[in-house]
Amino acid sequence: METEDYWERYRTPAEILANGALTNLGDGVPIRAHGVETRLIAWPGNGFRAESVHVLTLKPGQESERYAYDMAEEALVCFKGKGQVFLRGRWVDVEPGDIAYYPFTIERALRNPAGNRDDFVLVTSISPPPFDLYAPAGFYDSLHKVLNFQAIAYAKLNVKRVEYAPINEMGFHDGSPDVRAWTLSNDEIRRGGALFNAFYGGPFAGMVEGGKSGEAAMLLVLFAGFGTGANGFNFSCMKPGMTADIHTHPVSDECVINWWGGNPVFLGDRWLQTKHYDCLLAPSGVRHGGLIPKEAKDPLFVGGFAAPPQLDLLLNSGYYKDGRFKRPPFVRLAVD
Repeated sequence: METEDYWERYRTPAEILANGALTNLGDGVPIRAHGVETRLIAWPGNGFRAESVHVLTLKPGQESERYAYDMAEEALVCFKGKGQVFLRGRWVDVEPGDIAYYPFTIERALRNPAGNRDDFVLVTSISPPPFDLYAPAGFYDSLHKVLNFQAIAYAKLNVKRVEYAPINEMGFHDGSPDVRAWTLSNDEIRRGGALFNAFYGGPFAGMVEGGKSGEAAMLLVLFAGFGTGANGFNFSCMKPGMTADIHTHPVSDECVINWWGGNPVFLGDRWLQTKHYDCLLAPSGVRHGGLIPKEAKDPLFVGGFAAPPQLDLLLNSGYYKDGRFKRPPFVRLAVD
């Protein structure tokens, strides 16, 4: 299970489009966007076309600019530390595992209160990619409307990894109930956004196999059944002995993240070993899947951003018929 030649920094966009790549939440080319230190995990510079996935870091006392995207949606997963997001017209506390979802045109901002001791780290998915964000760093030429792949390749080779503490901080939270997705209608979510949580969503029986009968091993968190649009996010707790079928997505680019734990994965044309915080870059058409060996001691918390959302998975979810979705019940992820 050799991984080095599959590492994103050593692969061209064409190679990633053909067979994918591995990276890590501590990697990524650094830029500054909206006043925030940002690292680029999945983006047009490494072959992604339908979404960008970035890691944002705010130190105590730091605050982003106020910003909005008229042509894109954004979903921000709190990964490490605690902070606040400007959502539905006010500042809201978020903790690891919380997901702030913003539809088109909605204003947002992020801040890490000065009284905090730890960095506030979020992983964001923006769909479609806002490639103009990459121009100030020299990675996009707005005059000629092309990406500067020579500059991108040089920057990738010189990335210095951020080493995150090997501690899982993510869990279920239900504070600020007035902005939580499960207290809002789908129309309200479409109009103003909502605060989701990775451990609370619509139960999905497909893809992850080997769990106990009736338990929710995988959740649909961001999908049309809850009123979201361009961004998709699924979350799973894979326990020893479980498998995720090897599959492709006809039109969706997916970034699958090991939020905690590691496992053997199939990507492109081979099996690879992963660990916590590793990411599978699987553009549309790239085969991917994985398993947790029966002798493993710990579960894997794994979740994927996909854009556009994976209709191929949702067709047989029980929530879709004739182009329309019904809203499923919210349930807790089975982690015990």
